[in-house]
Amino acid sequence: MAGAGYRRDAFQFQTPTVTANTVGQQSTAWTNVVIIAGVLTPTQREVMDDMGVAIRTDVVIEASWHPSITAGGRLVDQSDNRAYNITGVIDPDGGRKRRLRITATMVDSADGISPGEPEPA
Repeated sequence: MAGAGYRRDAFQFQTPTVTANTVGQQSTAWTNVVIIAGVLTPTQREVMDDMGVAIRTDVVIEASWHPSITAGGRLVDQSDNRAYNITGVIDPDGGRKRRLRITATMVDSADGISPGEPEPA
């Protein structure tokens, strides 16, 4: 990736909080943590999940380093509200804490529904 001038997208990092209602049904709420700058690059591959019912699109996001970014959270693109569930976070500079290489899977939107996944009841 080139210099910091190429970081043209803003992403909101969110962490999940699972709560249960009075009948024990769980729901996930997303908590905003930090906004980071980064560049999204599709991996040029789509993977079929669920025996061909759903297609998963993987992406790589090169972003500014931040200690709060972890796998298990998600990034929401501030320009189009598209969400990306984080599957891995790497410091490609060997611990220098300058940037992050984030692998993620695209979901439809910030409501957290993956393509092919049923709507919550």
